[in-house]
Amino acid sequence: MRIFLTDYRTAWTPNVQMIDDIRYPQAVHVFEDTYKRVSTGMVYPPHRVAEKVLDPVLCERLRESDCRTAFILASGNAHFAGLNPRSYDTSLSYTYKILPFSLTQVYAGRIAQSLGACDHISTDASACASSLKVMMDVQNLIERFDFDRVIVLSVEDGVSNSVLEFFGEAGASLSQQQEQAGMLPSAFDHRHQGFRVAQGSVMAVFESEHYAESQGHAPRAQLLSAYSGAENCSNAIGQRTDGEGFANVIRMTMAGAGLRPDQIDVVKTHGTGTVSNNQAERSALERTLEGFVATSFKPTIGHTMGVSGLLETCLLLDSVRTGIIPKIPNRTEHDDVFLSQDREFGRGRILSLAAGMGNIYSAAIFTTEVA
Repeated sequence: MRIFLTDYRTAWTPNVQMIDDIRYPQAVHVFEDTYKRVSTGMVYPPHRVAEKVLDPVLCERLRESDCRTAFILASGNAHFAGLNPRSYDTSLSYTYKILPFSLTQVYAGRIAQSLGACDHISTDASACASSLKVMMDVQNLIERFDFDRVIVLSVEDGVSNSVLEFFGEAGASLSQQQEQAGMLPSAFDHRHQGFRVAQGSVMAVFESEHYAESQGHAPRAQLLSAYSGAENCSNAIGQRTDGEGFANVIRMTMAGAGLRPDQIDVVKTHGTGTVSNNQAERSALERTLEGFVATSFKPTIGHTMGVSGLLETCLLLDSVRTGIIPKIPNRTEHDDVFLSQDREFGRGRILSLAAGMGNIYSAAIFTTEVA
């Protein structure tokens, strides 16, 4: 049974703002309206980010369809982010008065009911791998349990006191000092590295071949295979430099799709640009694939945490429809594999990768060659 991605909405911003009243000052990709009126306690920034992809026209179409529908909220975090108490006030500080609504499963139930997706409702909090990890659930629900449709909503507000403090203290995100010294976000580069934390959301609709054809829905892409796994690593917030976690999920996803190492055309990397991820992901790809090219979206849109895997996949699908695989921004070396220049592209197979703290790795293969 074939599974089609038939529709999606994305929200991300190129707007960069320096947050300098926090312990680890850093630039972030933020929607300015999401933190307006938070002092009232009636505004919750993650909900505002989600609203950017809850397109009323699409939501009405989904609500009025009579079919067996599942809903998955992939957030990466059981409380989205940002509710941990802090002993100091910043421009990002707020107290949300309706605390139960901050729970992702409660929010999932609210949105699922509004979409009429009441046959299966679940959440996933698999850190930054979350939205790509649930591709396994999409496959399982459609192939094994005969669901007609699975709606995936992924949202997380990485721009919050708790997240920025965590990544700032860990030295993962770019600091104000690094940016002032000329460091730019990039990936797989020897000079520029690291990422800016970002807000983002995506809503995607996956349908069985039979249901999509019965409704006349043209597929944007086909989901061929998905797998999430782990690696043996003593550091639960780190990763092995040999890339064994990435390599494991690549091999299993390729096997699930029945593909050879030379049959992947494009890789959407996790691409955080940190030293450890540069080493791990490059090593895994070079050991498992042949003849691929790779890109990363995080230097452009920032790291949207649990949203990043599926959001970036949809952005790549948008790009390939224009005939282009976008380069990795801010590369300082010529590279025909981890692209330092845009590459023309027709149709083919895309491998998407994601990783999350806690030693989780996810992969999914899509094809734009849908007959």
